[in-house]
Amino acid sequence: MVEVTREKERGRVLAHLSAVWLVGCVLTGVQFSAVFAALFSGGAAPFVAAVVGVVLLAVAALAGLGRAVRTLVPLTRRARGAWAWAACVYTLGTAGAFAAAVVSLTIDRWQSGVLFYPAGGACYALAAALFLPGARVRLAALGAATALAAGGAYAAWAATQPPTLSEWLSANGVDRAMLRVGEPPPGYTLHVLGASEDGFGAEYERSPSARLHLGVRRAGYDTRRVDAHGCPVPFGEPIHCTDDGEGRQLVTYHGAYKRHELRLRHGGLVYTVTVDGPHADLPAARHLLSTLRPATDAELAGLTELPMRR
Repeated sequence: MVEVTREKERGRVLAHLSAVWLVGCVLTGVQFSAVFAALFSGGAAPFVAAVVGVVLLAVAALAGLGRAVRTLVPLTRRARGAWAWAACVYTLGTAGAFAAAVVSLTIDRWQSGVLFYPAGGACYALAAALFLPGARVRLAALGAATALAAGGAYAAWAATQPPTLSEWLSANGVDRAMLRVGEPPPGYTLHVLGASEDGFGAEYERSPSARLHLGVRRAGYDTRRVDAHGCPVPFGEPIHCTDDGEGRQLVTYHGAYKRHELRLRHGGLVYTVTVDGPHADLPAARHLLSTLRPATDAELAGLTELPMRR
């Protein structure tokens, strides 16, 4: 008989916490939707009205839920106690839901919004569990809340840490085979500009006015019309192409923005070194293409400071 009574009690506790969890899920969605709508409507009055209205409705809904279990939760046996219970559960649950929102924003910019609402509901359920009779139940609820807070804090902290180079390359779909650079010509300094699934770019700088830009792409990336020798067909500016030897092609643009491009096709990749100005440092560009090699992790370290896909 005692065992049956305990089973019934456990069932009522689970039903009570499930109801609070469900209400908490709804409240989480309604509250954040109302706050965002008020913020975008402009002005302080709509924002204050939305917040006050949602708070009053939420506390009233929880108070009704508390009165329904007044034989289970001693604090709710009186009307004043039910309102106090509702206010406490709302405050603690909303604080937890707000923390969950911050964690979700930090980790993936709310892309996992489907999981955010159940997490908010769990915060309300844990808050309600703190008011159940029995030291073990309260300690269990407090332990679960602590573990949830610690896990969320760690996840947020981990999301703010810079990724490793391998993580960055994998997240951005970069093919490591394209990450090739040439040895810097005498007096030049190498700076990696960026990488993506479509290509890789680096810059060699000797002075503010002397730069070489290296671009690495897969063969076939350039969809411009070319002639039988692979020279781009002029469109608005004269273009002249010559054989530069050792598999290189020199492309000269004679328009208002005069520049030279040294191109090398090798291993399914196209390497292009762009040199600006009429007095181009072509020997340095040739040196760069003749010393191509895989970029080291140290040279690619700057990539991890660039945006990474989530």
